Amino acid sequence: MLTATTFLLALLLMLVAREVYLELWLHRSTRIQRSRQGWVATEIRRRVAMEEVPVHVSAYPLPREERILVSRVLGLVIWHREVSVGLPASACERLSAIAPQEFDQQFPPWLRVGVVRI
Repeated sequence: MLTATTFLLALLLMLVAREVYLELWLHRSTRIQRSRQGWVATEIRRRVAMEEVPVHVSAYPLPREERILVSRVLGLVIWHREVSVGLPASACERLSAIAPQEFDQQFPPWLRVGVVRI
């Protein structure tokens, strides 16, 4: 009985730690779209930044946009998937001013703004 209780407590602690980690990780991104059906919510989030790439690609950071599809049940992150695309070098000067629609066509349909999900 004690072993089962310890196991369940450890499992609960791992799930809480995962949720806290994911929320902190997602906090650095901006939600651009959300749809909800009952207890299930689906979000598209984005992050635009200069990212380090392997040295064989470039010695300097490159501008990239990352989009994240997040599924939540009762507000808790259940699943996420991200896709990152490279932006042209001219985007370096205006990273904070890039609109979500500007490079929308480079993402798969399930990550584009305005597409209805679920």
